[in-house]
Amino acid sequence: MSRLKILEAYLQVASLGSVTAAAKHLGVSQPSVSRMIQELERDLGQPLFERVGQRLVLTQKGMVLRDDVERALAGFVNLWERAREVIGEAEPPIRISAVSSLAFGLLTDAWNGADAPRLAIEVENPDRVQNAVISGNAQLGATSAPLLHRDLSLEWLGTAPCVLAVPETDPLAQIEGPIDLHALAGRDLVGMSLRRGFPARIRAALHAAGVDVRVRIRTTSTMNVLSFIRAGAGIAIVEPLTLTGNPTPGIRVLPLATSIPYCFGVVTARGVTLSDKARDLIAALKASAQKRIADFALIPPEEHQALLASLTKQETRL
Repeated sequence: MSRLKILEAYLQVASLGSVTAAAKHLGVSQPSVSRMIQELERDLGQPLFERVGQRLVLTQKGMVLRDDVERALAGFVNLWERAREVIGEAEPPIRISAVSSLAFGLLTDAWNGADAPRLAIEVENPDRVQNAVISGNAQLGATSAPLLHRDLSLEWLGTAPCVLAVPETDPLAQIEGPIDLHALAGRDLVGMSLRRGFPARIRAALHAAGVDVRVRIRTTSTMNVLSFIRAGAGIAIVEPLTLTGNPTPGIRVLPLATSIPYCFGVVTARGVTLSDKARDLIAALKASAQKRIADFALIPPEEHQALLASLTKQETRL
């Protein structure tokens, strides 16, 4: 039996919680799906599912395997599409790996500005964006700092200050700003959980100012942060890009007295020749940032390394 089909069956059972539902989705018999799951568990020597009530749920080992299987099957689908493109059945899309802030805040506008090319977009964290470009799985990486790598070329680099997001009913919402960090002392914060980059600079800035906050929620998504602010979980210091591409009803966005830079740009694999359409999209992303983001600063190439080194020092100042 095809191992690919076995892995597809495993993912469907994991998603639907039922062998019957997975079999219906895959268009095969229920005993066939059961045999595939049993074969996979036998080959791995580990149970992957356990029954909780009427549902099948993943064991701890099964959950560890799931992300890898999803990525592997997605890679197979992408490989098949690229094979069709090579033989001329379809125009190749520009393959982009992007952090969520650039995907939500700039990419749609840039796509229009570049005459709407075909795109294949993966939204990842900064480290995975870099890896996707270095490995050749993506042609462009639209990402935030850290950005330097010996196998990457930095096409452009810019910064914009982080902002404070508060509910419209919060007392701070009545102030025009800029808001001093000390005004956040003792407040509940919705924080970003990434170890490096601007979340680390936020933590360092609060620490340097001697401001103690209570972080109630940690997440890796600004969109998720905004949702929790609306739900009453607290306030947050956030990057400014996501806010440019999304309405923020119920939330007031305020400048901070202390500049906490969000640093972002576009990277490509060193030595790789890009199509004209990819070059147009890189330029459109830069133009979109300049048009849409208040206080955006484009950094000259000769200053890239010094700025990124300075940001790294800020992140470790704890």
